[in-house]
Amino acid sequence: MRAPIFSVGTLAAIIVAAALLGVPTAVASTLPAPVVEQGYALRKVGGGELKWLGFSIYDASLWTSTGRYAGFGGGDTVALSLWYQRAFKRDELLGITETAWRKLGQPDATQRERWLAELRRAWSDVAPGQNVTTVVVPGGPTRFYDQRGRFAQVDDPAFGPAFLAIWLDPRSLVRDLRRQLLGGRDASAATAAN
Repeated sequence: MRAPIFSVGTLAAIIVAAALLGVPTAVASTLPAPVVEQGYALRKVGGGELKWLGFSIYDASLWTSTGRYAGFGGGDTVALSLWYQRAFKRDELLGITETAWRKLGQPDATQRERWLAELRRAWSDVAPGQNVTTVVVPGGPTRFYDQRGRFAQVDDPAFGPAFLAIWLDPRSLVRDLRRQLLGGRDASAATAAN
């Protein structure tokens, strides 16, 4: 019998990432209407599907102002759109986020608890077919949207890059998805911490 590919902690991180942003593959190439209506002028960088043990978790797509991702230092608005294909409870998503941050070694424990408290107040359960799109405004807030509109905002400019590091950091637990989000290239120089 083969050993499992993922530890429980890794699985938790994958599920957190999945719960935060997702929908079916055909939809992953689109942004929900409320994001488009904000006029962010985003272009798709890449996209892919997160699967675990053969089950679809979510479809994800990465968007920037330029259609390329080179980290957060260039002044681009960056968006990660997740179309969920399975349901997650809010606390599952929070646990996955916390696990992923710990594995990446960021942020420090005090900051992590502060941000998780903000997310606990803002997030709710997600259902199959639901979208969550995270938009990181350069040097500004991070906004969360679903199909109905904006449902949360974190004003700390350090939050967005740290949050999207779950998917975009070269050490991400979802490296195959990361490569797809980056348009199929290995952008090891492009880190979410830039």
